[in-house]
Amino acid sequence: MPLQEDYVFIDPIFGSNMWLRELIGLDPLRRGLRDRSGIGPIIFLVILFAAFLVTSMGALLVRSAIFRSLDVSDAYWSISGQRVQRAKVGELVSGHIVVHSWGRFDGDIVLRIRLDVKLWLDKDVATQRFHVTFRPGESREFTLSFRPSQASVGEIGGYFIEVDFGFIRGRWTMPSSYPPRLVVTV
Repeated sequence: MPLQEDYVFIDPIFGSNMWLRELIGLDPLRRGLRDRSGIGPIIFLVILFAAFLVTSMGALLVRSAIFRSLDVSDAYWSISGQRVQRAKVGELVSGHIVVHSWGRFDGDIVLRIRLDVKLWLDKDVATQRFHVTFRPGESREFTLSFRPSQASVGEIGGYFIEVDFGFIRGRWTMPSSYPPRLVVTV
């Protein structure tokens, strides 16, 4: 029985038994490169992996604070000028943050007060954008007031502050414990 023409060739390195190696699958990469039919998926996977690697490294750089020239040095709640850890539904509460600048900064920061919903997406309650200009070593306090509409029961954990410094500089979120997050009672 004659062999197929595709598998009969003499390789100077491996000798004339190359057709046998290909038949039993010992050299699929060489066959794929020769036929050019298997190279497309390989190139696609390499490009996909490279894109994933670049994206992951970018996110790591943003989160590692290399580009962060601003940081939150203090965050707290107040009612009528007094620091609190608890509030009642409908009471006027102010969220305070103190931002410290490590370098020059001219841009926007977004201050958000959010409702902590357990096992679900958190919800914005109040949002304000501030355009700021900082010199190195400068600190400034920002305040955002709101009236809590839901008590901290069941799936509602309470309220917390989040500060968005922009895409490159990242975001600061109040630690997930109570306190410093605000507990609201009826």
